[in-house]
Amino acid sequence: MTADVQEAGSGKWKAWAIFLIAGALVVVLSIGGFLAIGLGAITSTAAALNSSESGCLPSGVNPMPSTSSTPIPRPSGLATRPTVAPTPGSTAAPAGTSTIPESLEIPRGATGKVTLDAKQLAIAASIIGVGRELSISDKGIKVALMTALQESVLKMYANSSVPESLNYPHDAVGNDHDSVNPFQQRPHWGTLAELMNLDYSIRAFYGGQSGPNGGSPRGLLDVPGWESMTPGVAAQTVQVSAYPDAYDKWEAAAELLIAELGDGIRGGACGGGGISGEMALPMDPGYQMTSGYGPRDIDVPGASTWHAAIDLQIWPDPCGDPVYAILPGEVTLSSALWLSIRHADGFVVSYLHMYKSQRLVDVGDTVTAGQQIGVTGNVPPSGGCHLDLRINVADNTNPQVAQLMLSQNETRIRPATRPEHQNFVNPEEFMRLWGVEVCGDGCRRL
Repeated sequence: MTADVQEAGSGKWKAWAIFLIAGALVVVLSIGGFLAIGLGAITSTAAALNSSESGCLPSGVNPMPSTSSTPIPRPSGLATRPTVAPTPGSTAAPAGTSTIPESLEIPRGATGKVTLDAKQLAIAASIIGVGRELSISDKGIKVALMTALQESVLKMYANSSVPESLNYPHDAVGNDHDSVNPFQQRPHWGTLAELMNLDYSIRAFYGGQSGPNGGSPRGLLDVPGWESMTPGVAAQTVQVSAYPDAYDKWEAAAELLIAELGDGIRGGACGGGGISGEMALPMDPGYQMTSGYGPRDIDVPGASTWHAAIDLQIWPDPCGDPVYAILPGEVTLSSALWLSIRHADGFVVSYLHMYKSQRLVDVGDTVTAGQQIGVTGNVPPSGGCHLDLRINVADNTNPQVAQLMLSQNETRIRPATRPEHQNFVNPEEFMRLWGVEVCGDGCRRL
């Protein structure tokens, strides 16, 4: 593991933090005895940062309201909720989080001092919050903080020796072997996407029965008798550093962080992206789900028997119904059958069966949530006009999305075995991360 990293000065980070209240708008329409209930978009906390920065800001850290006034085209299935943001300098925090200062000076050894900025404090708060969630003692949390302080001074590190790591959100770039993230974990701790996910890295360090490592490599809870060790020795036992005594100088700083940040920020969305922004329904309310996700019996020539998608249509006139982008992103594919939109977090949402001549966007276009992108069609293989909606997460960097079960790893249903059906997730479970029920009340499942 790396030695004491060079500590940067207390540079100022300009950030835009938007806190959106989650909500759902239920619209009840009664037309000729037909009842259609449309669930509106759900908003959740977003952190919009300068393009040269990454991570997220906790509540109470000088957020600034967005200056954008460009209206977003919205279908009837998309609802707007008011933006809520504390005033600059506010010390208020939502329930379940603690107040986070804009900066904090902490001790380094007997005489040194270091000033942490908001982003470093957000990582510290996430370490505390995950520790609280896992019912880890303050001593265990202190060990984790001492480790991250020594290895990275609480920064999400990429590594110049691992060029792919530069594609993930990061706060600094190191070059110690192939180590990344605040704990300077190496490839045997997980995949690169996992290691560049703050929440994963924290849980990997803690380890234990609920940890992602399965005890190899050992997290703190996997070390027999760690509770009786001094915090520095416990940290070294996990990290196996070439500088075994380096962690001790951070003990007082870790204690101060626990005292100042309290319960921390639960969830750990910082450093790896979080569920953010508004999500729109893919079609106007009143549709039915004609085919679900997973194995299926189907007699349409060329159609797959393992369905990595959900199919939606409005009966009895399913052709030409508007199709909307459920999330913002960039169009990366527009073939005869597929229209694919890549989100900033790497996952790809695809909309199938729309006729290309009726699409309103093309490769390279940037779309917003709720923007119409085309109309339902019957491009084969298809048994009738409908929308096929699917989400590929092969390149996902979002920690919440990463918790969803991959199609090839399914245990609840028969898993996908063919490569073209793998690395997808259930669209219904995906949309629930934003609080949206794609087939809720009024949606019939056939």
